[in-house]
Amino acid sequence: IWDKRMSLRIEGLEKKYPSFNLSLSLEVRDGELISVIGPSGSGKSTLLSLISGIEKADSGKIELNGVRIENLEVQKREVGMVFQDYALFQNMNVIKNVMYGMKEKSKKEREKRAKELLKMVELSGYEKRKVSTLSGGEAQRVALVRSIASKPKLLLLDEPLSALDAPMRKYLRGMIRSLQRKLGISMIYVTHDREEAMAISDRILILKDGKEEDLGTGEELYKNPKTLFSAFFTGDGTALPANLFFENSEGSVFFRPEDVVLSEEILSAQSDPDHIILNRAEIISAEFTGPDYVLGLKWEGYPILVKSRFKPRKREASLTILRESICLL
Repeated sequence: IWDKRMSLRIEGLEKKYPSFNLSLSLEVRDGELISVIGPSGSGKSTLLSLISGIEKADSGKIELNGVRIENLEVQKREVGMVFQDYALFQNMNVIKNVMYGMKEKSKKEREKRAKELLKMVELSGYEKRKVSTLSGGEAQRVALVRSIASKPKLLLLDEPLSALDAPMRKYLRGMIRSLQRKLGISMIYVTHDREEAMAISDRILILKDGKEEDLGTGEELYKNPKTLFSAFFTGDGTALPANLFFENSEGSVFFRPEDVVLSEEILSAQSDPDHIILNRAEIISAEFTGPDYVLGLKWEGYPILVKSRFKPRKREASLTILRESICLL
């Protein structure tokens, strides 16, 4: 449905504020969904505002499908936007909201396309409803199809599910991903929920202080983060000084809780060169999560996080860590 040549290229984008500067280059591939995550104030929403034209960049290039758009008005950029608060027209019913801004010439064509889009998000039969009667999940689905009804070359979503409860967020994120694949439209999806980003994204951009901290697939960021910040932002883990295990090494070693095997027996550190053995780790806490226990331990004064299928009976344990699973950062 969309032009498959579409590509977004951002080069040297700069926006300066009194207490914050954004400086970024980025490329979004054809039909790709990139999620943007990062702490509050890292520049996530600012990035979307600059791409959409709500705010103007101080410098840099924004190229959409080979066309420079950084100086174009909002309406001429062919960029759709979905907000957290739905932003529906309260004086229009559902189908009129979806039809708003459509490019089809006749009313009959617009109505036909609007009904097709509503069917895609399981809202057939809602056409004449007042938007004030919709639930949060229904309203966001209407906002979603309204934003794509005009066939934008790029769709920007700014924390679209954050106002919804957890089951509805999980349901709608799957719907958004399915719709994105079916239509082939490229998306930039801002979220504060790393699980959400991992679940739906082709790649994930981590922002920190207005700059790229890391960029890759969810698996790449989780298993091979570039920095400690990226490592902890994509999931739980443990960081220990690298010189504890590798001579003349600087920085930290990082590993995930599930990469540690716990034993209640003392292990020989010499018997297995493929693993690091940590004996006599003190068990500080044990939290049952359903599938496993999350254990907090201390070894040589350093805190360590471990996932275990069983609850230890003793106050000390030995830990085995596969060297291949360790990141040196």
